[in-house]
Amino acid sequence: MSATEELIRNIARVTRCSEQELKPETELKTIKADSLHWVQIIVGVENALDIEIEIDKDTMADLKTIADFATYVEKFC
Repeated sequence: MSATEELIRNIARVTRCSEQELKPETELKTIKADSLHWVQIIVGVENALDIEIEIDKDTMADLKTIADFATYVEKFC
């Protein structure tokens, strides 16, 4: 499964929204998730892809879309 697909799956699971609502171009700021939700999303992606993602608050703020986040995650694959 790709990083984008895994992110969408985990965002949908954690935020309880439909995967069909989420696209690579979906802006992260429009996703109704707090900091704990993002930790759960990141841990879910790490477990699914068997990787460890290193991300800080500043880097997270620079990521604008699901596609941006997926590109960042792929650095750790």
